[in-house]
Amino acid sequence: MSAVGVTLGSTLLFFSVFTVVSAVQINITTQSGQDVTLTCRVTNNITAVEWSRANLGQKNVFLYQDGGFVPNNQHQSYKNRVALRDRGMKGGDASLILKKATTADSGTYKCRVFLRETRSWKFTIINLRVDPPDQINIKAVSGQDVTLPCRVTNNITAVEWSRAGLGQKNLFLYQDGGFVPNNQHPSYKNRVALRDRGMKGGDASLIVKKVTTADTGTYKCRVKIAETGSWKYVTINLNVSPDQMNITAESGQDVTLPCQITNKISAVVWSRADLEPKNVFLYQDGRFVPNNQHPSYKNRVALRDRQMKGGDASLILKKVTTVDSGTYKCLFEIEETRSWKNITINLSVPLDHKIIPAESGQKVTLTCRAPNNSKRVKWSRADLRDKYVLLYQDGHLNPDNQHPSFKSRLTLQDRQMKNGDVSLILKDANTADSGTYMCRVFMEETRSWKLLINNYLIVVPPGQTGGQEKDEDNKDGGKEDGSVGLKVALSVLVVLLILVAVVGFLIYRRCILNPADPREAERLQPECESDEQTQR
Repeated sequence: MSAVGVTLGSTLLFFSVFTVVSAVQINITTQSGQDVTLTCRVTNNITAVEWSRANLGQKNVFLYQDGGFVPNNQHQSYKNRVALRDRGMKGGDASLILKKATTADSGTYKCRVFLRETRSWKFTIINLRVDPPDQINIKAVSGQDVTLPCRVTNNITAVEWSRAGLGQKNLFLYQDGGFVPNNQHPSYKNRVALRDRGMKGGDASLIVKKVTTADTGTYKCRVKIAETGSWKYVTINLNVSPDQMNITAESGQDVTLPCQITNKISAVVWSRADLEPKNVFLYQDGRFVPNNQHPSYKNRVALRDRQMKGGDASLILKKVTTVDSGTYKCLFEIEETRSWKNITINLSVPLDHKIIPAESGQKVTLTCRAPNNSKRVKWSRADLRDKYVLLYQDGHLNPDNQHPSFKSRLTLQDRQMKNGDVSLILKDANTADSGTYMCRVFMEETRSWKLLINNYLIVVPPGQTGGQEKDEDNKDGGKEDGSVGLKVALSVLVVLLILVAVVGFLIYRRCILNPADPREAERLQPECESDEQTQR
């Protein structure tokens, strides 16, 4: 600084002049999440330094003067995030460390230092660019082994894998030449490993074994570069879709719907989308909750392991029928993260087909089992078209539109339909009763009829059906020939009835599939009217 005197008339004015040295410009690029050093160095001793950034208004990034940090006018976004690299600014070092830089920190920074010897200010301009972290999106299916890639061009001295939502726990930590298990999250124990344990060529990729939907999340690979001692980040979004298991079972079997993960489960909800209410089974707060369970599953479902040890929430479904076919969802809460994940299972129980042989005059039972809450049951026969065999609704049999040949000859095996038993008893069977009998129940959830079973009834005349009369030489001849005749008749009728059943089933399928061609729909209308009228 120099004193300059200027005479204006009789007045002598003195003022000070500070020399301003031209600014130095530096460009720095870093990655989001890293700590970055904004360099500012002079050869002289420094008495004060101010760091500022364009567009912060009157606020500063950092101010040091009179031997200490001055926080009064600091911009709030930099509080507890900036510090001098050397608090004593020895050797003229006024460099600033900015912790965990984000893209919002990008901009032009000015380092303004006051030099003690020359009483002058010197400026350093730094253009900081913070790039967003490398983001990789990976999709996987439950049960697969997945590699989370993380590679740099430098040598690595340490790597830490972490995931959002795990708190202070990590997935994997490697430092000082070895794996450090102390703070690893329990759900990843014995499930993760480096692809290359030596991390040759900067490869810190991680293998996660047998992923589940619970592994879905954002992972961060944080590697320490040997040459610079700095950290670099790679972010990976992993999306694990539920493994859609397909299970086929026969009617009457007990079926296990599998749902198992490696984590501890605190609650589980089994549901089926097409039901109302949707709940099949609910377990929470250490017990089964029966409220809102669909009535067709009462006393038919249970956990395979009531304690759900080892993350096993599999469900046992007893005595399945075709009505149990559908898409089931196992929704479970993971104890460690308090997050919900799900597994989807498609269960298919094919239509049951039974062949029932009988003789004229016998009483015949046509079996059929429905959901417990069925209120409407319809028995029909393929060749009767718009007439039905039996209709039960509103708590009683409906005689309207019943085929006259069945009047006073039919009854339900259990009028109360307990446990879903809607089997039909046919009295005094005769050969005209032969045919394909279809048992349907009305599903309130979908407002449609569901076919449960096809019974192929074959009725033949009783006693002798041909052959010789009984005589002294062949006392049993007529009986033997009658037995042979019965077998032949049964064989022929089986073939014929199967053909009838196939035709009837094709008509049924064409009715429910709604043909796209309006002319075809009009042609099929007479075949379908009976079911539609009954449904209404």
